[in-house]
Amino acid sequence: MTNLVITHGNPASSHCAFTFDDGPMRIPIDAWLDALEQGGARGTFFLTGEWFDRHPAKAREMLARGHELTMHTYHHRRMADVPKAVFFEELKLAELAYQEATGRPAPALIRFPYASYREENLEWLREWNYLLIEGEDTVDWSGPPSAQLVERGMPKLVKGSIMVFHANEIAKETPQAVKSLVQHAHTKGLDMVTVSELLHAVGIRAGERRWQVRFKPAHQRSIHLEQWKRVAGEEELQKLAADSLEWGSPKAPTGYGAYRKWLQELSSQVQLGGETYLVARSFAEQHWAYVHASVRGGTLVLEDFATKEPHADALVYMLQWAAHEAAVMGCEWVVSTLDMRRIHKLCEQLGFEAQIVLEEVSG
Repeated sequence: MTNLVITHGNPASSHCAFTFDDGPMRIPIDAWLDALEQGGARGTFFLTGEWFDRHPAKAREMLARGHELTMHTYHHRRMADVPKAVFFEELKLAELAYQEATGRPAPALIRFPYASYREENLEWLREWNYLLIEGEDTVDWSGPPSAQLVERGMPKLVKGSIMVFHANEIAKETPQAVKSLVQHAHTKGLDMVTVSELLHAVGIRAGERRWQVRFKPAHQRSIHLEQWKRVAGEEELQKLAADSLEWGSPKAPTGYGAYRKWLQELSSQVQLGGETYLVARSFAEQHWAYVHASVRGGTLVLEDFATKEPHADALVYMLQWAAHEAAVMGCEWVVSTLDMRRIHKLCEQLGFEAQIVLEEVSG
């Protein structure tokens, strides 16, 4: 059985990991990213759920740049001080924030704030197949000058080491120190990889956890069902692509060739055919929403959706359409892995039976 607490990687492998806790709320995280990337290094960031909720676009950008993001509770609580119900609530909220921000399942890796935990917490972690990642504390949480951090960190830079830094308002000297330590690592022949890659070298694969919101179908009245139609024909698809590209959806491409890429993406959803289809809400000669839906095992799955307006009513109209559509088709549930907390609250307000449940656990 894998040891629950990981403090280092393979001492025979020329890998080390630079890890960072917290995530700054009042200043950008870019200085820490630049410090790593200038030396060709990738980092692992243990971030709070609050950070993911405030910076979803930055989270997606960091993943695209090759960094690893994982759990640091939702509210940055001292977990040794909380009861079991709060412990799991903190994990669940952090996982939901991660999944909604990134569109990916949450990795089952954690570092506790303040290194605060008790033995009982480890048994609770085991219930959810988590690994606790510790390492070499650089004490940058106290805000020392960068020269002191470099001096303290150099002896700890060895094969398999996990370096513990912070990315917050106190550790402002850390990026400068990281620049130097990355260079020192290179001179020692060390590659700076993510924690997951470090674990692979010792035969450990971290699991992932994925949540979904689901609600019961219900026939709806007076919800302008006539505005919702399946997208059919190249001309309509082209108009939907042009309209929806302006909505600011995080999934829509930007920059050169954005329209062509987006049209291709929407076209692929239509071409799947069968029990997968694309539906759009249109009125006043404009598209106001789209839903990429599929039917799997008697469940209507909202694979993707976007609305022109960001307010809750736009999502309500989509939920009402989905509830009616699923009822007509005889589906037992409507499910989604997107915008789960918001959908759950709106379903409660609409009187739909709704739950946020774990979809799968791997690892």
